[in-house]
Amino acid sequence: MKKKLFLIDAYTILYQGYYALIKKPLFTSNGLNTSPIINFTYFLIHTLNEEKPSYMSVIFDHSQKNTFRKKEYHPYKANRKKTPKDIYISIPYIKKILKSFKISFFHAKEGYEADDLIGTIAKKAEKKGYIIYIISLDKDFFQLITKNIQIYRPPFKGNPKKILGIDEIKEKFGINKPKQIIDLWSMMGDSSDNIPGLPGIGEKNAIKFIKKYGSIENFLKSTHDLSGKMKKNIEKNKELGFLSKRLATIVTNIPLVSFQEKKFYIKTPQWNSIKKIFCQLEFKRLLKSAYKYFIYKKKENANTKWDNKN
Repeated sequence: MKKKLFLIDAYTILYQGYYALIKKPLFTSNGLNTSPIINFTYFLIHTLNEEKPSYMSVIFDHSQKNTFRKKEYHPYKANRKKTPKDIYISIPYIKKILKSFKISFFHAKEGYEADDLIGTIAKKAEKKGYIIYIISLDKDFFQLITKNIQIYRPPFKGNPKKILGIDEIKEKFGINKPKQIIDLWSMMGDSSDNIPGLPGIGEKNAIKFIKKYGSIENFLKSTHDLSGKMKKNIEKNKELGFLSKRLATIVTNIPLVSFQEKKFYIKTPQWNSIKKIFCQLEFKRLLKSAYKYFIYKKKENANTKWDNKN
């Protein structure tokens, strides 16, 4: 049986919790907005109890936003609102919770995004025979999907969990393979990341051209098939298409990043630390679920050489 690795895209889950409760945020008696933290913690404990993974890590963006994409195209993500203060404040608490649960976390290397680190780890783990589940709400990860790399959407607002694989992406977008998501964003653009795309190409035409030509490169070699204003606009803006593809492509080979399974193994949680941080955050209802997982993991790791009881 193949080993399973869960990689959590920290910020998409934090953002979801913050905005899901923005009209009725949750505060501690000391005035701390715990909406992002409790949402993240709920998803974390639910996944631990439901999936019982042995390998997991949480990935954060680098504190510096000057990535190679931003350097190449300054408007990249320029339309994004500033990260809410309550999300920034949540990060140290999330890290304390992860440390208590003995779950590793990493920051993207300078110049890269969390997506790139997740993509690099996922591809390296896949080569070592792992099945990888990326826990994220970011549609950019669809391009990474293979038989062994899938997207895991936790349950939310009464909706069950979703696991998105090759068939789901092909059906959702009408493309032949998930990797063509890159070509789709390159042609039609992506307003959420401010990727320009090709002028005059919407989703319908982008899918049609991808089905016919397979990639944006093949399409841009075949502009003689076009006519009129579209032909003129595309031929004039070919470089914009190539730029868009570079911006849309998740890096899967960040230098000096390796997959050492020992670093991703979930050790036995520190129950006293969990109780302390949960009491501080007033997460009384989550304690029961956390204890259930603690007992399970303590038994599972009883004879594991990688476990650390300290």
